[in-house]
Amino acid sequence: MTRFSIKYYSLLFFAVVLASACKKDPKNPEPTPVSNIGDATKYDASIAINWINQFRDIAKTQPLNPPRASRVYAYASIALYESVVDGIKGNKSLQGQLNGFPLNSIPSNNDSLDYGIVVNEALLTIAKCDTIIPSLSSQNLMNIESLHAQFLATKTGVVADSIIAKSKARGILVAKAIMKYAATDNFLTVKTLSYTVPPRDAAHPWYWEPTDASHLNPAEPFWGQIRPFVMDSSAQFEIPQNIMFSSDTSSAFGHQALEVYNTVNNRTPAQNDIVFWWRDASGTQTPAGHWMGILQYVIHQKKFKLDKAAELYALTGISTAEAFIACWKSKYKFNLLRPETYINAYINAGWTTGQGADPTPPFPEYPSGHSVCSGSADRALTNYLGTVAFTDSVNFVSFGYTPRTFTSFTAAADEAGMSRIYGGIHFMEAIQSGLVEGRNIGQHVTDKIKFK
Repeated sequence: MTRFSIKYYSLLFFAVVLASACKKDPKNPEPTPVSNIGDATKYDASIAINWINQFRDIAKTQPLNPPRASRVYAYASIALYESVVDGIKGNKSLQGQLNGFPLNSIPSNNDSLDYGIVVNEALLTIAKCDTIIPSLSSQNLMNIESLHAQFLATKTGVVADSIIAKSKARGILVAKAIMKYAATDNFLTVKTLSYTVPPRDAAHPWYWEPTDASHLNPAEPFWGQIRPFVMDSSAQFEIPQNIMFSSDTSSAFGHQALEVYNTVNNRTPAQNDIVFWWRDASGTQTPAGHWMGILQYVIHQKKFKLDKAAELYALTGISTAEAFIACWKSKYKFNLLRPETYINAYINAGWTTGQGADPTPPFPEYPSGHSVCSGSADRALTNYLGTVAFTDSVNFVSFGYTPRTFTSFTAAADEAGMSRIYGGIHFMEAIQSGLVEGRNIGQHVTDKIKFK
């Protein structure tokens, strides 16, 4: 064999070896390179939307009352934000910004992570935490594990195993820090306290009393003792009741009751639609969950990625949770009777809130929880996004109701408040003061929390 032939066959041999080395093993495929793996601003927001919707489903089916549901949304959204903050250039953690959440609760991360996987792992861990959701049903457990597994399956063979492992570990680390934080907010004590309803009698004719025999236990009478997230105290933005009780129907208080009475008795089909759209009672997503649900449409409309979705959910979750802490503190302080009780006693003994409407809720009247919650969400979202027209399809998905379109978050909040007049649930002062208090809370939240 000539020297040329030896050189030729040697080169041919090395070419075959090199080709074999580069050929993928079908049993162990190489991960496809993913660009921007450590940049949360490039990730689709669907992982955040899908997980928050899981928490909304949990609130419906457990069911959770409105204050407890708002707490769940708050911690879930904080965990969501803390899962991605290191992947958003220039953003700050909420550590050191929220009451009781000290700096260095979560070590900073400089590693390359898949932030979708971090979120997926963190929110699964939060959902299983019994200090946040005391008892998760078997169906809800199956649903969250299914979402977790389905998302993880989309990453297998696409993201390197080492990054998957590091991202899962990071998600668990974040979740454990949030769980530790949640365990110190006084919920574990508050949920064990017993309460005796003060009797409504001749000396206290304005006191609240249950109006429905199936709802005799007052909801969360000690919720005002939950640690606020950014407020100095649960009473910081309290607006005292100004229109004092009077049994005289010609008084200012009596006029409020007659307004409710006449509105419900003459409720139009359009007003009836508003009642059902916003009622959000226990056994539904609750008022805070309604606003968390609205975000999915805004995120889609604005084409926001995971970074903006995380900020919006955190802002709204914290604002609405603060609203319920403040509102419930006032409710049991003023302990005002419901319109139904007043109307039955002084106007029409057989009156109810109307066929098909919700029964009057099992807690005092002033201020309106829907109004404080919606006012807080409105101000926080308006501060963040400005005036945004949007269509709310939340209760189309859940109940088949016709979606409602609003010119702004303020218009939606105002309608949510008025829905309680149409439903016979609240007096006007509770709605007007509630919206003002809520907007003051939402302003305070956006003043205190800085993402950048």
